[in-house]
Parts: sequence; C-alpha cells; structure tokens
Amino acid sequence: KRSKKSQGNSGSEQHNYRWRDRLRKVIDKINIAHILGILHFGGKEMVTVNVVNHVDRDIFNNHLITLAKGGSMKKMIDPERCRLIEIGRKWGNDASLPFKIARVCRQHEIDIMHTTAWGTLVEGFLGARMGKVPAFIHVEHGTIKADSFKHKLVQRFIWNRSEHILSISHIHRQSLARAIGFDVEKIGVVENGVDLEKFKLESNGRDFKSLIGLPPETPVFGSVGRIVHVKNYPLLLRAAKKVFQQMPEARLLMIGAGPMYTDLRQLAKELDIEDNVIFMRWRKNVLDYLRAMDVFVLSSFSEGMSISILEAMASSLPVIATDVGGNPELVLNGETGLLVPSDNDEEMASAILTLLRDPEKRKRFAAAGRKRVEENYTLQLMIRRYEQLYINAARKYRTFSPELEEKIRARNQAFDDNMTRKLREFDERNALEPMYS
Repeated sequence: KRSKKSQGNSGSEQHNYRWRDRLRKVIDKINIAHILGILHFGGKEMVTVNVVNHVDRDIFNNHLITLAKGGSMKKMIDPERCRLIEIGRKWGNDASLPFKIARVCRQHEIDIMHTTAWGTLVEGFLGARMGKVPAFIHVEHGTIKADSFKHKLVQRFIWNRSEHILSISHIHRQSLARAIGFDVEKIGVVENGVDLEKFKLESNGRDFKSLIGLPPETPVFGSVGRIVHVKNYPLLLRAAKKVFQQMPEARLLMIGAGPMYTDLRQLAKELDIEDNVIFMRWRKNVLDYLRAMDVFVLSSFSEGMSISILEAMASSLPVIATDVGGNPELVLNGETGLLVPSDNDEEMASAILTLLRDPEKRKRFAAAGRKRVEENYTLQLMIRRYEQLYINAARKYRTFSPELEEKIRARNQAFDDNMTRKLREFDERNALEPMYS
C-alpha cells in the first residue's frame, strides 16, 4: 500500500501513520527500470549508460529496457551493474509495448520507473501503472514535443502524476514550461556531467593529428555527434566552405553517424569541399580524435545540455556553438568560447576563423572551459544527484531494511566536505530536494 503522510500532529494520527508504514513493502535494494528507444549513440543515451554504470550497486538494482533491439552503445553497458532487457517493438505503433513493460516491472519488482524524453514517456507511464510501480520519474533532454495540443495535453497529464519531472538545464526548463503549459516550479534540473578521469590532459608528447594523417601544424576544427536533422550539420559545412576560402590549409573533422550521413557527404561534394573534410564514423577512442582538433563546433538547431560540448571543454578545447537551448549555460561567450546565431553560416565562419588565427585566445578559452567543467559538470556530481532523487522517491513508498539504511549512510559518509559543499550548492542552484539536512 502507498502510505500518506499524516496531515495533523495528533498522537492518534501519528500512531495510525506508523501502522500504515509497517504495511509497506520492505526492500534491501531499490529496483529501477530505465527506458530508452534504442542504444544508439546520443546524449540522452550516454547519460543513461553513465547512470546505470555508476550508481551504487550496493543500493540500486538497475534494469535498462530498450524498446528496440541492438544499438552501437549496447556493449557499453556493464552487465554486473545493469540488466539489459530488449523488448523488440513491432513496426509502427506497437500497442503491446506497455503490457511488455508491465510484465518486466512485475517480474523484477520495480520500485521506480525512469523514462527519458517523449519517445518513452507514454509507454513507460502505462507500463509502470499496470506493473504496480509506485514512483515515476521523467527527464526531458532536448527536443520538446509540442507540435500539437494532444501531445501537450498528454504530457501535462502524465507529468502531474509523476514523482519528479526533470530537465537538464535551466534554459531548457523554462522552455519546457512555456511550450507544454506546465508549472515551471514543478520541473527540477539535474545537469549532465562527464567523467574527468577519461580526460587526462597529459599527452606525453603525442601528436593526435597524426591519427587523421595530418601534420601537427594543420588547423583543425570539428564536431562529434549523431548526424541527424536537429544537429544542423549543413550549417557547419556551409561555414566551412567560407573558412577554406580564407584558410585553405584548414581541415574539418566530422565524427559520427546517423540517417543523414550519406546526405552530408553528398553536400560536402556539392560544395566542392570534400578534400578538406574528414568524415569518420564512431570510434572507440573518440576522445583522442577530439584532441586532434584546435576548435570544437556545435551547429545545432536545438540542445538541452550537450554532452559533446562538455566533453570538448573537458578536453580543453575552445567551443563555438549556436546560441540555442542550454548552450549559453555551458559556453560563456568570450570566456570559454563563442556563441553564434542559429543557422548563420557567415557568423559561424567568422568565429571559426577568429579562433583558428588566435592561439592565445584558444588557450585562454580552453583553460576556462576545463575549469568550468571541473567545478560544475562532473559525472560524480550528476550521479550523486540521481542517487538521492531515487532514494527520496523510493522512500515515499517503500520501507528500507536496516541493511539498506546502513548502506545509504555509509555512501553519504564516503564523500568529503568539498563534495558535500558542491552538492548543497547544486541543490540550491537547481531547486531540488536537499541531499543533506
């Protein structure tokens, strides 16, 4: 049974609450079901993989449900930390998905359902309800589904019945509230983070440009991401043509794959810049290729909080990005990089040339960007916030065993005073329930 907190202070009411509390299910671990469409490379997919691979496995049991089978990120899931469950949706609208999700929830006694973006919201919510999952958490990462009144209505209906509705940036949070017609105060923010251990700054004299067959003095700008419409890579190619006209020795490095990959290569050919553009599909050592760049560029129409920008800043790269979505929260114009208007190839080309021609400015922006990530956007901080959200949500509907309570206390005590301070600052900045009283 779900227990309701006593509204009064009388001894009788508190006595009744204690008895209701005793009827709740006692758990030794918190069982969480995360849902994604498929495990292709992408920002929300990377965040989900990081969460299931890094939350404390003594406290949480993770189950990652994918609606479609396969995906290039499948091999990144740590099988000792997360159970991967591939449902395998039918072509088109598959009405059986909520029932399949509900069966998984009952089978694994799920305590919390965590859905991500519109693509998993409805199926996840219905599956959680049918599967008797008490707590529902939903996170929006970027593109907002507000193209019809029906979509807005469905989202408001589900969001009002959720434990937490989350965004990944403050600007995106405001945009969500306006677009869907939802109370902004009911939307929390958990900012993305990256694992700084993967971004060691020592190169040991290694020439990373040799990875792409270029001499070390070659000016290189580039981007990493899924090649889809929202990333607006045609803008980057049009800007690149203008860059090459003034700096023919420069090269553009494009790393990624997606449904527009062939079209993008064709556009490079039509613009007569194919000899200056290096296309590469996903690589295991993509971070090494990042370090072959002098400038990182993001040309998106829309962004929540870009993992690609965070990884570029963690790699000590100056960033040029379109002034959309959560980009201005990461790229401080004139401090960690440059912001340009969306879909403006003249402005983007000018910004690229400015940084390629000014190594001192690149160095200054790069150092400031790395410092900004270290202070605000680490994986450790993001994981701790998600852990506490899960703990708070589960505690409302489950009784924790003494062993689980002890593990949670030990986990909290493991963090030093500096991390505790950062978590408090994070809570205040993002209007979330405090982790520490």
